[in-house]
Amino acid sequence: MVVSLAGEWDIYRRAELRERLEPAYAEREIVLDLTAAKYVTSTLICALVVMQKHRVAQSLPQAVLAVKSAFVRRLLTATGLDGLFPIYESLEEAVADPQPDPA
Repeated sequence: MVVSLAGEWDIYRRAELRERLEPAYAEREIVLDLTAAKYVTSTLICALVVMQKHRVAQSLPQAVLAVKSAFVRRLLTATGLDGLFPIYESLEEAVADPQPDPA
């Protein structure tokens, strides 16, 4: 399943973000499409960490991110999320990479 997170993600859109990320708490394979994200804040970063912790606790495979923006990519790297999620430059690459089940 692909969840699109286009635009700007800050505190003012946190309710929408929670709603958009809801499938990521149950779907086996999930790709978060950030290719059209222009601006993100700690609101998105925290939501991604919480979601991934839940996925680990439920023994679900890692969520995969598709990110084009250099700004968003730098932020993910600076916060260490590039070690928590596989990150691809295109949605096509992200969808093509099936994640193994956790051990």
